[in-house]
Amino acid sequence: MRKKHLVQAVLLAMAVTAGTVGGTAFAADNGLYVDQVGYLTDHDKVAMVRDTGADTFSLVDAATGKTVYQGKLSAPRKDANSEETLRTADFTGFEKAGKYRLVVGGNSSYPFAIGDNVYASTSTRVLRSYTLSRSGTPIDDSAVTGLKLKGGHMQDREASVYFTDKVSKKGDKVNVLGGWYDAGDYGKYTTTGSLAASELMLAYEANRSRFTVGQLQFPKGTESAEHLPDVLSEVKYELNFLKEMQRKDGSTFHKVAGAVWPGFDKSPDTDTQPRFLYSTCTASTAMYGASLAIGMRVFGPFEPAYAAKLKADADKVWNYLSKEKKSIYRVDEGQESGSGPYNDTDDSQERLWFAAEMFRTTGGAKYENYLKAHAAEFGQKPSFFTWDNTLGLAQYAYLKADGGDAKLKAKVKQAFLSYADEIAGKIRGDGFHCALAANEYTWASTKNAMTQADMLLMANEFAPKKEYVEGALAQVHYMLGRNALGKSFLTGVGADYPQHPHNRIHESTGAYVPGLLVGGPNAVSGGDPDQTAYLKSKHVPTAKSYLDVLTSWSTNEYAIDYTGAAAYALSHFAKPAPLTSEQLRKD
Repeated sequence: MRKKHLVQAVLLAMAVTAGTVGGTAFAADNGLYVDQVGYLTDHDKVAMVRDTGADTFSLVDAATGKTVYQGKLSAPRKDANSEETLRTADFTGFEKAGKYRLVVGGNSSYPFAIGDNVYASTSTRVLRSYTLSRSGTPIDDSAVTGLKLKGGHMQDREASVYFTDKVSKKGDKVNVLGGWYDAGDYGKYTTTGSLAASELMLAYEANRSRFTVGQLQFPKGTESAEHLPDVLSEVKYELNFLKEMQRKDGSTFHKVAGAVWPGFDKSPDTDTQPRFLYSTCTASTAMYGASLAIGMRVFGPFEPAYAAKLKADADKVWNYLSKEKKSIYRVDEGQESGSGPYNDTDDSQERLWFAAEMFRTTGGAKYENYLKAHAAEFGQKPSFFTWDNTLGLAQYAYLKADGGDAKLKAKVKQAFLSYADEIAGKIRGDGFHCALAANEYTWASTKNAMTQADMLLMANEFAPKKEYVEGALAQVHYMLGRNALGKSFLTGVGADYPQHPHNRIHESTGAYVPGLLVGGPNAVSGGDPDQTAYLKSKHVPTAKSYLDVLTSWSTNEYAIDYTGAAAYALSHFAKPAPLTSEQLRKD
């Protein structure tokens, strides 16, 4: 199967180079790189153009071909990561809403919109992808994607503990029904589940008006609450699952999954293999605690009793971690035979995040005292946040908290803004205005770019700068096609998006779920066999090390925390809007 899909990728690449796929002149071939969704009226509007010697560009009406704007291209500039020589087409001054194409010489770009709310359907599809990733419940999305499931992995009602320790016994049965599938497999992980739920809740906190009741057009029969914004109904589904993963001492099981990787022909409701609860990990437990602390804030105004339950569980986590000082990632033979590891063996940043979120929520002195006791690490310049490094999220939470030690806050603010300025500098230095340095084109590189967008928006709350906001929006443009491949990395969104995402639901049911963020270019050989073979086959520029094939899980798989990073950024730039079922389907 891997060989078959690699051949497909090579044939597709040859066809694109020849400009013959479906009679369409592809943007990657034309060298015209645009955001394939569009540009906001009152923000920068820039496209990148491969240098051919032309020095002017035009915008034409996508329907009529009439020229509506003309301008001069910038001077050529070499871009190191793509190894392209680029010019920019800046049409920021053109503000008439509509659908257009960029034209340079005889080449025309993919169509794109200009308007005040061009990302409304994109944002909703991203949020809706979580609903369609639900486990343990029937799904009938006939009106939009056609996805129909009888109920995925109902055997999770009786998942078996895989190990014995002082809290659990091997063979114990635990009900862990529900929650979201993590990625292209059917594992459910405390680590990424907690992070993704937190990303959605933080997006809600930052832009409450962007989330409404009825926004997600939940599939018929889907569990939701009419008094909650749809995004919080969705998050609650995950938090309720995560509660089931908590053990009686306050720790958590690390993941629930099968013992073998299911075939791509197995849908969630036909993968009937037994399911096991694997490992316990202090980092994932701390991340669960952080999600509870955020949940206390966002659910409190709607459901005070539910928020109180979240606090009780957060207190259990705090008490457990206060006693267990060591970083624990338990390993038992066979626990990775059918699921990924998420093997975070240093929980220090996750403990800081938990403490900071608890301080922001409660103002409790013991939480700030923990941060003070670890001030040397807490005050360091962060990097983009990931499942194994949440220092940036810890700092953001502390800076958002009322009160606090003025000296420590000043130190943390300086570190956080220093990183934001570093991101802005990388964007200025990149030919595609991408935040990724060469060594950041790794597994999940698109997510790496989007988390940097999120951190710029967070920094803008403390030190407003147009450069931060435009820099964040530039990463949205990158995600949606303004990149070296001319490829949208968001499934079903844009003119050229992933056709073969590493996604068992897609492959087994034939239903294409839009709004999932795939990993994107990965220049580090060894990610998966197809990616490794591709990188060895020829010289591949760093920013182009991507394969749109099913079995390239290191470049073409989505994950819920990747998509969460996109959801946060999009919530800043997209307003809710009435959408038809057609507008929620893939483009």
